Amino acid sequence: MIRPLLALVLAATLPAADLDDRIARILRGVPAGGIAAVAVARVADGRFIVRSGAERSVVPASTQKLAVTAAALERLGPRYRFTTRVVGLGPVDGGSVPGIGVIAGGSPCLDEHFTDKQPDRVFTAWADRLRAAGVRRIAGDVVIDARRFAGPIRPPTYPMSPDNAIRWFTAPASAFAWNDNCIEVRVVPTTAGEPARVEVRPRSPRIRVINRTTTVAAGGDDGLTATRALDANTITVSGRYAKTTAWNPLSIHADPDLLAGDHLKAVLRDAGIPVDGAVRLGPVDPAGPELVRQDDPLLPALAILNQRSQNFYGEQILRVIANADGKPGSVAAGTPLVEATLTGLLGAEHGFTVLDGSGLSYGNRASAAGLVRLIIALTTRHGETFTATLRPREAGTGKALVKTGSLAIAVSLAGIVDPPGGPRLAFAMVFNAGEGGGVAWAPALRDRILAEIGAGP
Repeated sequence: MIRPLLALVLAATLPAADLDDRIARILRGVPAGGIAAVAVARVADGRFIVRSGAERSVVPASTQKLAVTAAALERLGPRYRFTTRVVGLGPVDGGSVPGIGVIAGGSPCLDEHFTDKQPDRVFTAWADRLRAAGVRRIAGDVVIDARRFAGPIRPPTYPMSPDNAIRWFTAPASAFAWNDNCIEVRVVPTTAGEPARVEVRPRSPRIRVINRTTTVAAGGDDGLTATRALDANTITVSGRYAKTTAWNPLSIHADPDLLAGDHLKAVLRDAGIPVDGAVRLGPVDPAGPELVRQDDPLLPALAILNQRSQNFYGEQILRVIANADGKPGSVAAGTPLVEATLTGLLGAEHGFTVLDGSGLSYGNRASAAGLVRLIIALTTRHGETFTATLRPREAGTGKALVKTGSLAIAVSLAGIVDPPGGPRLAFAMVFNAGEGGGVAWAPALRDRILAEIGAGP
């Protein structure tokens, strides 16, 4: 009887297994062929307390956006603003201007995120400013100066299956981008038995709509059935509709700058400022009379990038980083600058391969340890300016600020955890399918590990 009692006493007095052991037990659930990389370190001194496959080169998914965040904070600076200007192509005379030029600055922010889900408000505000400047008619063209960006509008390394090609998360980048460079579609019923009305935005003659819908008195489809041609801005909508649908996004195939200009022209017309000419691309003299200036701050854009994991924002910011360095605003010019930033922060052996601004490309690489080192560097150098861009999340009994990541072949999570009583921890966990046949197993392990980190070392 003494031995069992002694065992109980010892069990009550021995410390709980440390974090490394607790995580090791969870990682036994990784299936054969699957890949798991986990690293945890103390922010205060950078000392690692968990390193399981931490130096392995893995596909980081959207935790790669932290690399672009680092380059933006280091190279553009927290006070950076994306500037879009509208100038007259001549003086305002008697309420008429001979044309307007949009000098595009690559802002990702001309969208619903900053307009209470009403993206038209961006351009209606411009119309108000034009009227305040005395403009009542635009007697010529709307010229879009999109020269800040160059090269392909999508990274050539994107996984462009037929399904991916039309989804919102593969939206293209452009110097003049409106509403996340998506074509949004909704259906409005008319008379029972007749086709419903299909509405799209941007409102552009360059978008073709094939309407195969039917209005019904009741019932009908639960959601919108819409697709986009793989090689054109052609939208096909089908189904039976008894009520108006929500707006549904499909990525623009081509000509995003022009589609944004077309929508600007339509909104100006609605606001009582007709445009006599066409919408076209071309150089614009920046010395023309300034009619509208919009300055969008960087930090809210980084919050959208990291908290909503908006790929489009990453691709825009990547190109702006390149352009601000005096280079073409392209993927090819931006990715080496991101890697150079990582070298400056972490050293030459940082372990990252950067192919895009979003983490969507399967060829991106990072290590869990590299992600942790980067998070510590950004927290040390930029403090709350950086951590405020991350998403709040519960971590067991602790609190976390995280960046998520998800691909068909990868699930990841990285960020900061504050366990009860401290110390503050930086962590990264990346799960890859490897030869394991997918990553359906990964979210449950991710959540269990986060809870253990939240409990503290």
